[in-house]
Amino acid sequence: MIKKLLREFFLLTRGEQRAMILVSLLLILGLGARIAVQMFPAREPPGLEQFLEESRQIIAELARSDSIKKSEQRAFDSIRDANKTHFPPRSNHAYPSDQTHRASPGIIQINSADSADLLPLPGIGPVFAGRIIKYRNMLGGFVNTDQLREVYGLSGEAFVQILPHIHIDTSEVRKLHVNKASFRDLLKHPYLEYEDVKALVKFMDTEDLIRSFEEIVENHLLPDSILVKIRPYLDFIP
Repeated sequence: MIKKLLREFFLLTRGEQRAMILVSLLLILGLGARIAVQMFPAREPPGLEQFLEESRQIIAELARSDSIKKSEQRAFDSIRDANKTHFPPRSNHAYPSDQTHRASPGIIQINSADSADLLPLPGIGPVFAGRIIKYRNMLGGFVNTDQLREVYGLSGEAFVQILPHIHIDTSEVRKLHVNKASFRDLLKHPYLEYEDVKALVKFMDTEDLIRSFEEIVENHLLPDSILVKIRPYLDFIP
């Protein structure tokens, strides 16, 4: 569970990660303040009445200022509406939208593309382009288009839209060298959980090497659901 949360956290953009950390800190500070208030007896601090009176004056002044701004906005809207009756609406053809001139994505080689290459894809902005690249790097490369469904937050509609524009070259896939990788390296792969890596490492400690994928199957080192997904990524170089 914790591993899944960490993976999803690192798939977020840097701005989203900072926002999540800030919200967490605010929640912790709020909880700490509440506990502190309950620990100390309630008492009215000196100057409270004067503070409350000044606060009421500030609030009243802000309300008056807001009322003035609303009046000014209404006056501006009236002038704008009056001008509309004298000038014809601007033609949509004079300034075509950005969407009209958006570059055609063509066919994109997903395993060698960078995030900028993904931007022309329909429904893909900078955030999802970054997430796709991050997830591809965590996997070692995509081996089939269905794996794009595993990208955090990517909707089924967006998947259907980009599918015709995606090509996968499996020769670009980066293999995971089981017999040379560390426990941490194995655990970084999205398809391997802690217990899976533990079983592989324990078997290697006993047998020295894992010689083939069939050896993993015969010794029931991984669940069947994991075997199907992880097979294209494993290499058994001694």
